[in-house]
Amino acid sequence: MPIHVSGGQVIVPGEFVAEGSCEVMGPHIISGKRYYAKVLSVAVIEKPKRVRLIPLKRRYIPTEGDLVVGKIIDVGPTYWLVDINSPYTAFLQVSEVFPRPAPKERDLSEIFQVGDLVAAKVLSFDFSHDPLLTVKESKLGKIEKGLLVEVASSRVSRVIGKKGQVIDYLRSILNVELIVGRNGRVVVMGSEPEREALAAYVVQRLCAEPYVADPLEEAKKLLSRQLTRGEST
Repeated sequence: MPIHVSGGQVIVPGEFVAEGSCEVMGPHIISGKRYYAKVLSVAVIEKPKRVRLIPLKRRYIPTEGDLVVGKIIDVGPTYWLVDINSPYTAFLQVSEVFPRPAPKERDLSEIFQVGDLVAAKVLSFDFSHDPLLTVKESKLGKIEKGLLVEVASSRVSRVIGKKGQVIDYLRSILNVELIVGRNGRVVVMGSEPEREALAAYVVQRLCAEPYVADPLEEAKKLLSRQLTRGEST
């Protein structure tokens, strides 16, 4: 049979769906003549050779080179396990933290502990292996301070804006820095808690709207409204 799933079946990312001359609708990946699910979906058989995959929930699917904000969830002998807000748990190997191998007897929890936030990049990922991360590049590593804001990963591009305009705007007006993870986690860092809170509010509201035509203009409206309220109280 060219279709390898049944109608109403829940399909996990990377699961083999169909092959050959079948038509697969919805988020999927093609390898040769085989079709694999890209996100958690439910299968709907529309015709003998056509299947539609309907996403159950939009969750982050890692892509090589993505900046992500991860949470350390376990410490192994030579690696850390990292929650990246995805169906997949990521690995951060000790070789991707230190410029040279660390002493074998070193306790890795001295570097990153369970619960720590880290800014990292996706080094590699395919559906046969869990994502591998690196923190070797500049500005990556443990996040020591700031407010964590969690939004839909599909709307993170609004926070960045065209050529980073939204980030630049919030930086210039509120004197804050943003770490924007493609996995739907944004960290706002500033010298004043009130300014951090304002920036976090703008990020949350910007990503909560069903549709935003111009993220920069919307950010300006949201911040202006909050600043006006502050002045009137």
